[in-house]
Amino acid sequence: MSIIVLIPAFIAAYFSFTRSPNWAFINIYIPVLLGLPAYYAWHPPIIPDPNFNEATIIPIIIVFFMRNMPGWRFSFIDIIVLVFAFSTSYSEYTNYGYKEAQNLMANMILSVIFPYILAKSLIESGGLRVEAAKRIVLILFALSFIFVLENFFRSSYTVWQRVLGPFFNSGWNLVITPRWGLTRANGPFVHPIIAGIIMAVGFRLQLWLAWNNAWPTHLKKLPKLPLTIPQIITITLAVGLIAPLSRAPWIGSILAVVVVFSLAKLTGFSKKVATRYILVCATVVVLLAGWFIVEEAANEFAAVDRKSASEESTERQTIAYRFELYTTYGAIIMERWAWGWGRLGWPVDKAQPSIDNAFLLLGLNHGLIAVGCFIALFLGVIIKLFLHIVHQPAASPPTSAFSITLLSMIVVELFCLTTVSFYSANVPFLFIIFGWTESYLRSSKKYTQPIVTQNVQYKSSFRFRRVI
Repeated sequence: MSIIVLIPAFIAAYFSFTRSPNWAFINIYIPVLLGLPAYYAWHPPIIPDPNFNEATIIPIIIVFFMRNMPGWRFSFIDIIVLVFAFSTSYSEYTNYGYKEAQNLMANMILSVIFPYILAKSLIESGGLRVEAAKRIVLILFALSFIFVLENFFRSSYTVWQRVLGPFFNSGWNLVITPRWGLTRANGPFVHPIIAGIIMAVGFRLQLWLAWNNAWPTHLKKLPKLPLTIPQIITITLAVGLIAPLSRAPWIGSILAVVVVFSLAKLTGFSKKVATRYILVCATVVVLLAGWFIVEEAANEFAAVDRKSASEESTERQTIAYRFELYTTYGAIIMERWAWGWGRLGWPVDKAQPSIDNAFLLLGLNHGLIAVGCFIALFLGVIIKLFLHIVHQPAASPPTSAFSITLLSMIVVELFCLTTVSFYSANVPFLFIIFGWTESYLRSSKKYTQPIVTQNVQYKSSFRFRRVI
């Protein structure tokens, strides 16, 4: 029965051929990625086990290759993505052999390389920037209502587990993690913090859409409401961001707001690029100085053992736990620094079984080569966006501010990944952001590209006429 993961794949195949890979990617793959759980998979013999989003992307990428990869242009970031995927796969192979490594190898192709390629090739070149942003926001808008219901009424199983669980013989349920008297919502995502991260990124996209008047103010067939449509969507997403009750996405969202307003204001002070560089660099120095002060305060705050911290506050215990992870597992990483220990193959400290840091866990699993590539990806796109923002005209009207929005989204992801491991739906979601950023930077070299919302249609490959 678990073969139902192929249903969205067949739908994607049909629309990829009859409409375009662009349309199928925006309207089929993204809804499947954000709306269906990644923890449900089909387990066929011999071949790797695809989940819903992995199965869905296969026909889209096949049609994309058949049509000579429209919109694809090579860039240096592509090499880093490929080396990252190869290093994690090779690490698993060297530690466990091909039989155990095949699922991770397939996951790297289907959840890292293919989403990156399609996002880079199809969104900006197809004039689908607004459409892609709207699709992500609308899905998260709908999920927000379910998140709130989970806060108050969820027992053990989510709606997705009740509906899809019988098809996968799934008797397990996600662990309920209450906080402040409420149930932490996770919806179709495997953990509340993953839900919070994705919701925080979607919230940034919605602010950009509202800033650009991409939504109608009111719906014609409905009575006039006291709030406009953009206000309703923004407030609903803000509630959806709160519902997982995860602090890291909240703090990341605040940092993103600081980034957006700082850069928007600083780049608007002067038309001279040199002056902008001085202003922005001075601000970066101030922010870094503030960061070191905050880090020093956090070190002092966490400079107790967890037993002592637990007697004072849960928050202090959590911070102390995360700081202790570096001393506990740093030496273990260096024992096999190149290719790591393989997924979950490292010696576990019973006092710290959970590795709440994506970079630390990546080093344990797959070594420092993979960590270096992952950090290089973040630094590469951040530096390129930073240079682009400084050189482009001031964000007025704000149609030129998409680069700042992309940077704020990456800031959210970067901060949150220092507090949680990198897995589930957030893997392809982040690489979609990376690919989208690369495409945007390539298409905006002259900084004059307007927002285009029309869809791109390709001629159907079928040799017959469709007549109504």
